[in-house]
Order: sequence, then C-alpha cells, then structure tokens
Amino acid sequence: MTESNRKPIGVPPRRQTGNLSVQNLVKANRSPGTNEGNTNAVSPTSAPGPLPDTVSKQVTFYMATNDLKRAKAAYTGTSGQEMDRSWSDFVSRAVLMEVERREGLYNAGGRFQGGTRNLAPGRKIQL
Repeated sequence: MTESNRKPIGVPPRRQTGNLSVQNLVKANRSPGTNEGNTNAVSPTSAPGPLPDTVSKQVTFYMATNDLKRAKAAYTGTSGQEMDRSWSDFVSRAVLMEVERREGLYNAGGRFQGGTRNLAPGRKIQL
C-alpha cells in the first residue's frame, strides 16, 4: 500500500450513539455507591412513580401553518420585552392563559377535575 499525502482535516467523526455497549459496560461495572454526585438516584429496579407536577413533559400538537408563522413572529418580536425564556415558555404561558379563561368562565375559577387520560389523537369534535 502507498501512503496518502493528504493531511487530516479537523477532528475525527464522533462515535455512533446507537451502540451503547460501552456505556452499558461502564454502568454495569460501576460500584453501587457511585452515582456521579447524585445521592438521590433511583435504582433501576424500583418502580417508577408519577412525575412531580413541576417536571416538564414534551407536548406535540398540530397548528395551521399561517397561525404558527404568526405565533413565531410574535414570539421573536416580543420575547425580550416579555422575558420569555424559550419558545416552550411562550407556548406554555399562552395555553395556561386560555386554561385560566375557561376555568373562570365554565368552572367558577376552579380547576377542572381529571386531565390524566390520554387525549384522542387528531379527532375533531362533531358539531
């Protein structure tokens, strides 16, 4: 074989994250008392409980393209003045404002019961 005259450019590519065998071996060989500074770590065998109310959960929904463009423009144009931490913060506050309006209008300002069931995906309300 002949050696190439080319010199490497930049750093080598990252390892594929799909192969987690090395990370799994490291975890398996780690002593039980070592949790990298996390003293409140939950053991993998314990049953997961309900998430605390303050933990964020990803929400996915569909929105008309024109409405999404309008919302993004409002966010980018006012996020500094309104002190939005992120797009998620903006959307979350907008949803909660509508929730508070409906609670005030239909439930005397109190919270509605429930909210734990999964919603039907994409079904339209029949009028």
